[in-house]
Amino acid sequence: MAFSSSSSRSRPSPFTTTSIPALNTDNYSGGGGGRRRPGSLNSSSSGPSKSAATHSGATASSGQDDSTDLTEQDVQQVQRGVLESDTELPQIFLSVMWHGGHLGAAYYDEESAQIYLLRDVVERDSFTLTKQLYNQLQPVTVIASAKSDERFLEALQNLRKSGGGPGDSSSNQRSGYDMSGFGMSSSDQLNESNSSAAAVDVQLLPSIDYSLAVCKQRVLGIHLPSIPDHFSMDERTLHFTALVPFDATCTVRALGGLLKFLEKRIDLDTADGKPPVLSIKIFSLDDLVQMDENSYHALQIFQKESHPSTYKTCGSGAKEGLSLFGIMNRTKSVIGSKLLRVWFMRPSCDIDMLRKRQEAVSFFASSRNSEITANLHDCLKSIKNMPRILKQMKQAQASVGDWQALYKTVHSACSIGDLCRAQHVDIDIFKKISAAFSEDLFHIASLILKIVDFEDSFAQNRFAVKPNVDPSLDQKKRTYNSLPTLMTEVAREELKRLPSDIEECSVIYLPQLGYLLTVPCVPGMTDHKDFSIPGLEFVFLSNNQVHYKSPGTQAMDVKLGDTLFTIIDVETQIMHKLQNAILERSQVLFSVMDLAAELDCLIALAIAAKEQNYVCPELTKDSMLEVTGGRHPLQELCVTPFVPNDTLSGGEHSRMKFLTGPNASGKSVYLKQVGMIAFLAHIGSFVPAESATIGMMDGIYTRIHTQESVSVGLSTFMIDLNQMGVALNNATSKSLVLLDEFGKGTNDVDGQSLLVGCLRYWLNKGDECPHAVVSSHFHAVVQQNLLPDNSQLTYQTMEVLQNGEETVFLYQLKEGHASCSQACHVASLAGLPEEIVARGKLVSQLLKENKPISRADSRGYDSELKRHEQIVEQFLTFDLDSCDDLQKKLGKDILQSTNKEV
Repeated sequence: MAFSSSSSRSRPSPFTTTSIPALNTDNYSGGGGGRRRPGSLNSSSSGPSKSAATHSGATASSGQDDSTDLTEQDVQQVQRGVLESDTELPQIFLSVMWHGGHLGAAYYDEESAQIYLLRDVVERDSFTLTKQLYNQLQPVTVIASAKSDERFLEALQNLRKSGGGPGDSSSNQRSGYDMSGFGMSSSDQLNESNSSAAAVDVQLLPSIDYSLAVCKQRVLGIHLPSIPDHFSMDERTLHFTALVPFDATCTVRALGGLLKFLEKRIDLDTADGKPPVLSIKIFSLDDLVQMDENSYHALQIFQKESHPSTYKTCGSGAKEGLSLFGIMNRTKSVIGSKLLRVWFMRPSCDIDMLRKRQEAVSFFASSRNSEITANLHDCLKSIKNMPRILKQMKQAQASVGDWQALYKTVHSACSIGDLCRAQHVDIDIFKKISAAFSEDLFHIASLILKIVDFEDSFAQNRFAVKPNVDPSLDQKKRTYNSLPTLMTEVAREELKRLPSDIEECSVIYLPQLGYLLTVPCVPGMTDHKDFSIPGLEFVFLSNNQVHYKSPGTQAMDVKLGDTLFTIIDVETQIMHKLQNAILERSQVLFSVMDLAAELDCLIALAIAAKEQNYVCPELTKDSMLEVTGGRHPLQELCVTPFVPNDTLSGGEHSRMKFLTGPNASGKSVYLKQVGMIAFLAHIGSFVPAESATIGMMDGIYTRIHTQESVSVGLSTFMIDLNQMGVALNNATSKSLVLLDEFGKGTNDVDGQSLLVGCLRYWLNKGDECPHAVVSSHFHAVVQQNLLPDNSQLTYQTMEVLQNGEETVFLYQLKEGHASCSQACHVASLAGLPEEIVARGKLVSQLLKENKPISRADSRGYDSELKRHEQIVEQFLTFDLDSCDDLQKKLGKDILQSTNKEV
């Protein structure tokens, strides 16, 4: 791109002036305030654009654009960048250390550039917590010491990534946002049909990298934006003591190993060659409800749906289907949606925290607060992902879009803070926002508003500064804007000194080359020697235009210099100062992101509760589950009307319910309904019921759905046994167990025996028996009294009306038990041929009466018996002496006659 101004002898006007083209600075790098060769990238710009250093077609009269052709390599780089931006998912790297019976862990979220630490916790050699930690995070790499215990390394190698884990990362984008100090990322792939397993990528580092002394020094070397550069080592140590629990040796060693891995493996683009870290947070596994991925799948907490045209796109093409998370996710911001997924992945039994969430949901669900709720929801639309933007700033790679997103976020956050301060109610989220959204937020907003010229920044595709910020910068811009007039005057003066055969000339400005005098080729200019003009220095020939250095243009170089890059240098220095000022106050931006995400989740739960007529459950520390008029949150959206049912367990009621009933009578829906209501209560949500009192639970275990896969190498029944084993080994008196037709995968006797044995095991615990809802078609369990008389056991069934051959399902739960499963009736409703259904009824009746079953294509037993009796009677009365042909007589008279009679 160039400025050009020309003068002509033959035109009526003595000279012409071109308009100032848009500034193009994509070949400038703002770092350090210097210049780079043409083609290098601007640190604050994004996307490929034309180079400003081209010199072909530079004059105004030519009308041609100054651009350089993109090479094949440039095109490949652009395509690669587009593909990577579409397909790359945020990565999580998990480092673990197990020593002396204690587990410490640290993980790095690449998207948010934050590190999360797990304080030392007691871990047995069953490694339950390690598996739970992996299932929740779904890291791409697990790092450990090469000299770890062999049992621990074997457990890490046995971890599996089955295309489903609690959560989704398709929008999937993992993140680590949690207001209670626990930041987990979603992998968003729980309910995918593809459950193929792959070995975990376990990276083992030398034991020296996990030594405590080395790890401590590595931790103290982390560069955080909140720590000033002038801090001494003692001051840094004091600061890190408040962030890192140095008394938790396993945690410190896990963090040190993680930092070493990141330095070696991640493609770093930082000045010090270290991974960018914006903050360090602590997370905990305390007060969490235990749920494995089978329970998430069975209860339809998450449900992925693949787009039919996924093969056309680079991404996963998946979206949330009909799931509990799908109907509850009414968030307006991306960070709010991610945090809500974390809440769903991490149901809690912290009753104080859940009650605070309930209070906020009650406030937002109230009709009298609808206006404030709508205003807050609108403001949340502009809240963006702050860690990514701050990470870009820390690496001097923030684009104009990042600056605009930052300003919108800060501006909306100020509005949210004002709205929350105006509410005189005792709501925890309002208190936290009022305290955290400090004056630093207004300071950042005012700085950006005062300095950044967004209109000019988008026009120039780089960071631009508003007027009246820097007087010297304003003077340089005025000089730059007056260049066309000045260049026109110089061109007119130069034309007077040129030979008479040259009728016009132009003065142009090219970055790096400065100001040049351009004249068109005259007929006599053929060889290089013909380009020589007295008093002018030949530079180059392009597009039939000859470019020279003249005394006038050399004087302009000395007086004005490279004005464009001087302006960019100054604006880049201002940008760096602004970035540093914002990074020093980055903590308030993290608070904005965390609290805005929490606010978004609470409003989303309130909107869902209000629209679907949910009620606030009463939470208690007692081990009980009492629900009146409970409904299945998904099923009620698909059928009309939905029949609600009560659930009474614990306290004065029995803790185990043995549920029988016909096929398709609603047993499985009821089991899932109980699990979903309990789950919603443990994330602080309202529940679909008329009223509910729910005690805090430590786990929800299910044997409802069997996820079969060839890669697992287990039979269907073996998978069922594994799910049952998890419940038997982990369920306590505060756990909820849901069993749907356990034992159907093997023969009736063995399956029934295993079911009875498991239930007896729990019943023998008395008051320590878990809350269990068991559905089964093993009617002999009731009819033969295979289970003992126990106050903790109640038999229930689904009510059915039967009038002759007609059967009507009422879907109403009542005490008692069913005598049959009505399988033939359900088969008829499913469309099976009538002759097959009739045959099934006959066989079933014969089995009940303990009678032999004959082939469907043979004669009846009674007919055959009658025929045989007739043959014997005729044979006994037959006169052998009077018969000439005995064989003919027997075959023709006796056998044929008996066949006709029968």
